Amino acid sequence: MRIKHLKFVFSVVFIAGMSYASSRPEPKQPVVEAEKEVSVIGTGDIMLGSNYPSEAKLPAADGKELLRNVKEILRDADVTFGNLEGCILDSGGTPKPCRSGCYFFRMPDRYVNYLLDAGFDVMNIANNHNGDFGPKGRENTVKVLREAGLHFAGLESICETDTFRINGIKYGFCGFAPNSGTVRITDLAKAKHLVSELNKQCDIVIVSFHGGAEGKTHNRVTKTTETFYGENRGNVHEFAHAVIDAGADIVFGHGPHVVRAAELYKDRFIIYSMGNFCTSGDFNINGISGYAPIVKVFTDREGRFLRGQIYSCLQKDKTGPVLDDTYLAAKEIKRLTQLDFPQTNLTISDDGRIERKDSASVTASAAKCPLINNSPVITPLSSVSLADEIIAYSRQFLGRPYRRASKGPNAFDCSGFTSFVFGKFGYQLNPDCRSQVKQGMRLDAKELKTGDLVFFKGRNSRSERVGHVGIVVANDDEGRFTFIHACRRGVIIEAFEQSDYYKTRYITGLRVLDETTAWRKGKNDDAITIACLEGKWNGPGIYLPDATNIPLLPLPKNPNAPRHLRKK
Repeated sequence: MRIKHLKFVFSVVFIAGMSYASSRPEPKQPVVEAEKEVSVIGTGDIMLGSNYPSEAKLPAADGKELLRNVKEILRDADVTFGNLEGCILDSGGTPKPCRSGCYFFRMPDRYVNYLLDAGFDVMNIANNHNGDFGPKGRENTVKVLREAGLHFAGLESICETDTFRINGIKYGFCGFAPNSGTVRITDLAKAKHLVSELNKQCDIVIVSFHGGAEGKTHNRVTKTTETFYGENRGNVHEFAHAVIDAGADIVFGHGPHVVRAAELYKDRFIIYSMGNFCTSGDFNINGISGYAPIVKVFTDREGRFLRGQIYSCLQKDKTGPVLDDTYLAAKEIKRLTQLDFPQTNLTISDDGRIERKDSASVTASAAKCPLINNSPVITPLSSVSLADEIIAYSRQFLGRPYRRASKGPNAFDCSGFTSFVFGKFGYQLNPDCRSQVKQGMRLDAKELKTGDLVFFKGRNSRSERVGHVGIVVANDDEGRFTFIHACRRGVIIEAFEQSDYYKTRYITGLRVLDETTAWRKGKNDDAITIACLEGKWNGPGIYLPDATNIPLLPLPKNPNAPRHLRKK
């Protein structure tokens, strides 16, 4: 029997029983309300630059800019995970024995600050390069990560598991690999024991594994034991299912240096490889080896998968991952998932949205209802507000660059961003923020809710003219809100109370959404959910499958509502 509170299992090994003093930056702001859901981000291999045999091999700007294009995305989760491919050591150590063609990865101690700045919380150190410089390299890696306040696991008898709390939720983490000195992916009995013990004490358990054969010809999940250069690299399919059976909630895979398929097993999410994420130096990043996805997973408090998002990134020239507006990584994961797990309960869109198939099932009563704009009607398992859908959609553009007068999707200015996002949902906002402020009901900061607009003065703070606009992500009763907006730093999420710049420029909030409007995605991503009660269509509203005697909420008389749904 699964004992559950809130947990994720990462197949990565953490230091057993250790909790480290917090020397890391201020804790992340809660990304979602804890009582609703939890968000976890995973990435593939990270090797920020090697100082062996000399520092001449280190990246430009000493590596400080490698994660600049994606850190706003990485910061936007309750927990952010990555696989640290190599050891952390300024100098020394004993290079591993090598006959020919070997790679040695030794990152300077100071590079741990780049992981912290980008928003990473937990690292897997179970892989074939952690031992590149012998015991000294491993010992220093553990020391540096510990002193930085990062959580980690993966080394046999040293750090096999770890637990930590973020935003009131207790996480368990463990990591596995087929290599000497790591917690072995091939020892299923031990893996299940470690996960089971974490499951008893944690809300969410996350498992990370480094496994499977490597290279472009090894991008399929074979469901058999994989060997590479004569080494048993594990049966990753058997392993992932075994740790979920033992209590894991999320399983993040890496090791093949290319992406692999995703799967949903017992309502728990698995991705079998996330490829190379940020790999400076002697890595092949040509073609599919350069696909560098960021995989964001949302679960409920019991670890059940709700939805996800693949942010497609590319590595092109050793300068770090950049967002890819052609979505190559998401399309490849989608293709491989359809090949390897055609029956799994997941759908992946070309732009990276991951959804459950059963959340898009059409009930018999709803199937009898008329279509809206020829869009098929669907009834998800749970009701989600239009405001929540707008924020979820807007997050996929985090990190996109700012460009004056740009209306998306590859770059935005502030009002171009808001009009583009709301336009996806049928709301025709004026592309100029000085006109947008006239399109709804003005609000005090304490009245703001998710999905409202917020307006600020422009660069000239002495002028009272509107010059900037964003979308409220969350708010409390005191008007301490967070908002997503396009600014000179790109599309980011910002806390109003922590921004000296915007605190002095706030003008007003604005509500253009009606609280009773519900939004549901169909095949065209623009269908409004409707329900037929007693065989009669009463208009758009929220479908209540267990309360068919409750009348539907009426569509408001909102001039900004989708044109085909405006009341006459």
